[in-house]
Amino acid sequence: MKFNNQFYELSARLVDFLPKGKRTTRRILYRLWNSYPSWDPWILKDGDIYRLFYLGGASQLVHWWMNGTIYGAISTDMKTWQDVGALLEVNPANSWESGRMLAGSAYKEDGVYYLFYSAAGKGLEIMNEGIGLATSVDGLHWERSSNCELVKPDDNHRWYGQFKRQMGYDEYDHYQWRDPYVVKDRETGKYYMFICAYLKEGGEGKYRGCVGVAVADKIGGPYELLPPAATPFVEGTKASPFYEMERPQVIYRNGKYHLFFSCWTMWLNPSWVQKVGKDKITDSTLYWYVSDRITGPYEPVSAKPIVKGSDRTGIYGTNFFPAPDNPEEFIAYGWYYRRMTLAIKPEVRVCWHNDSIEIVNLPQSQRNSNNQPVILSEVR
Repeated sequence: MKFNNQFYELSARLVDFLPKGKRTTRRILYRLWNSYPSWDPWILKDGDIYRLFYLGGASQLVHWWMNGTIYGAISTDMKTWQDVGALLEVNPANSWESGRMLAGSAYKEDGVYYLFYSAAGKGLEIMNEGIGLATSVDGLHWERSSNCELVKPDDNHRWYGQFKRQMGYDEYDHYQWRDPYVVKDRETGKYYMFICAYLKEGGEGKYRGCVGVAVADKIGGPYELLPPAATPFVEGTKASPFYEMERPQVIYRNGKYHLFFSCWTMWLNPSWVQKVGKDKITDSTLYWYVSDRITGPYEPVSAKPIVKGSDRTGIYGTNFFPAPDNPEEFIAYGWYYRRMTLAIKPEVRVCWHNDSIEIVNLPQSQRNSNNQPVILSEVR
């Protein structure tokens, strides 16, 4: 991945305007730049540097997500990045993580780095997802803490389950159990892991996306499963608006816990979209729920709980992170899904005022005459 290289970004953007041949052109571009599809980044602040983790895959695959390796990069300003190569690859010796690596989160405590990641097996197990943990003393060389999954419901578990998903001629047991996001609660000192999951008890039909949660006294576990933190339903039904609630992130602010997540439009429940309307709903739309308790239940902030401006960013899997020039502010980052490149730009800011959140483009040269942030048409 060529981080924030303007010529690379422009070349990748221009591919979007081709009437046909986009996939072949992207493959040529990846080879030209000695690069690869990149998605699902997450960031760790480590003293004076920023550690970036992200997924990279093979450009020749029809389904880009069926292959994944966790890569890394380092920066001092979040503008210029030094790529450090692959950090964690699939492990053929462990069947549950032998097929592909998925997204996660990172934490540092007492001089030890913790990398919470998700993964899946091979073949018909490519959608049977699990969560693992790797540790490091330098942030570059990682060792798995166990050959087993860190936390996973068994077949008889009450709250979380799977869905039989058809893809081509094959049927897969899609066990959604990925994107672990770990935070330490300021009040209890406990560690809470939020997970993209699938509701087993209490749901109906195909759309049962939920956000799972597990808790531990120590960062390395063991983690105990709790009831889902968010189980949204379409009014009058037991079906969720979402098939999946990806890249969940929880932030405590203004006396409440705020949950953010993403969902592709193709995986939205059509009955919910019909109720709320298609306006402001795109693949980059970021959804926003809130709770008084870290474990939930999280409820939508409105009938259509979206973060203003997120529908125009062109960024999927948006997360927030403290801005490098002002820790009290946030940047919004993720990946440009149309061209499979990372979207990490300090000028893409989150204007968070009490009960209002908006994603804006905030380069100094583009402020208007009233010194207000420029509203996004689409961040490029």
